Amino acid sequence: IRDVGERDFPTLELLALPSSVYGGPGHEFQRISDAPGIIRTLYSIKRQRPNLLFKYWYGKLSKDSPDWYVLDDELFDEEYHEFLAPPFYIHLVEAGSRVGYRWQTNDDMPCEVNWLDPEPGRESSEYEKYIRELRVIEERVYLYQGFHEPPSEEEFNRLALELYGD
Repeated sequence: IRDVGERDFPTLELLALPSSVYGGPGHEFQRISDAPGIIRTLYSIKRQRPNLLFKYWYGKLSKDSPDWYVLDDELFDEEYHEFLAPPFYIHLVEAGSRVGYRWQTNDDMPCEVNWLDPEPGRESSEYEKYIRELRVIEERVYLYQGFHEPPSEEEFNRLALELYGD
């Protein structure tokens, strides 16, 4: 046992945690403000273990959260509730070597990205790949443009009215 060293273990490539564990995939947040702390913890692990796959990780706001809301029934018929939902899911995002996170709907309608590290320099070999992937990421932001976290209930209903109101 004394001869066991760090090199006797393969590099950790997958960390599978249940959703009930702090930071596990599908973890439910009690407040929108809880999410950045968990994301920063995951990002710290990712920086220490770059081979770890976080591509499919997500978290979501709990329906029991005081921050939870839905489309205002007085403003919209029931049919709108199915496809117009607040962005209460959070995902990690990568553009080249740059990592960030963003809130989005279950149907993949995203807010702006919150970047966790700086943009690569223009002279970097990663820069062109970063710009290409960044354009794809930014093209998908339209309803929640300018929002880096879910809008307030009032803002959400205002956006919905602007988009689908009579």
